[in-house]
Amino acid sequence: MQKLDSGVRYIDLKEGAGAGAGAGSKMTLQWVLRRSNGYFVSSSFGQLASGPDGGVLLFGDPTIANKFEPFIFTVGSGGAVPGLDEAVRGMKKGGVRRVVVPAPLAFSLPLNKSPGPVPDDFGSKRQIERELQRQDPYNYFLFEVEATNVR
Repeated sequence: MQKLDSGVRYIDLKEGAGAGAGAGSKMTLQWVLRRSNGYFVSSSFGQLASGPDGGVLLFGDPTIANKFEPFIFTVGSGGAVPGLDEAVRGMKKGGVRRVVVPAPLAFSLPLNKSPGPVPDDFGSKRQIERELQRQDPYNYFLFEVEATNVR
C-alpha cells in the first residue's frame, strides 16, 4: 500500500487507462464503504455490494454498474471527503483502488453537511455517526472505488 503524508493509504487493484485525475478533474466513482472492522456500510450499488462478492467483483461490469447512481465530484473542490479526494489523484478511467481513510479525514458531523459520498439511508448514516463519535485515533473507513470516468 502507498501511504500519503496525511495518513491515507491506498492500493491499486486494477490499473486504468488514459489520463490520471488531478486537481480540477471531474471524476465519476462507483464506491463501496466499509467500517474499520470490515462491516459493510453502504455503496453506490446499494445492498448488492454487501453480498458474497462484496462489491469488488462487480466493478467493471457495465450491466450492473450502469444501473446504480455513481458519485460525481471535482477533485480538489471539497465535494468528496478529504481523504478520498487525496487518494483518487492519479487514478485513471477504469482503475479500481482500495483506500484506507483515517476517521478525521473522512466524514464530518453533522453528516448531512459532510462531503460525499454520504449514504441516503438512515442505518448507514447512523453507522458512520457512531464511528465518528468513538474519537478513536486509529479508527478508519475503507473505500473501494472504481473510476468510471475521468475528465
